[in-house]
Amino acid sequence: MENTSIDKFCELFLQAINQYKALEKKTHTYDIDPQIYLSEIHTIVAVGAHEAINVTGLAQLQGTSKSAVSQAISKLVKKGFIEKRTSPDTDNEVVLLLTEKGKQVYSMHESQHSRLKSQLAAIFEKYPPNTISVLSELAVDIQALWAQYLET
Repeated sequence: MENTSIDKFCELFLQAINQYKALEKKTHTYDIDPQIYLSEIHTIVAVGAHEAINVTGLAQLQGTSKSAVSQAISKLVKKGFIEKRTSPDTDNEVVLLLTEKGKQVYSMHESQHSRLKSQLAAIFEKYPPNTISVLSELAVDIQALWAQYLET
């Protein structure tokens, strides 16, 4: 593969990452107070999709540190979207659950995701059927490469 092709791909990939980062910094109201950021919404969605998950499990799921997850959870508890409870299985573990307000955000975001998936499906119809598989493999390979740089 030509270096100019790789350079062009890297430019486009970086632009996509930057657009996504901008979306994460944008507040989303969902007609719920207080306003929350997309990164917070994704934490709410992860807790909603994995009921009674603990901080360690959430950190693994999101591919981030327990410290970062703990900070995010603390903010969402203060904002009234998530609650912490003692695990029914063991007294020394805390599990995370959505409040009613958190469940509203979860539901609204799932509706938004359905629309986005439909839009993505329309885009992928223009490409060969194995495109999603190829892009998924590419994402795994890129993550493995980045993991090497994070370890050094």
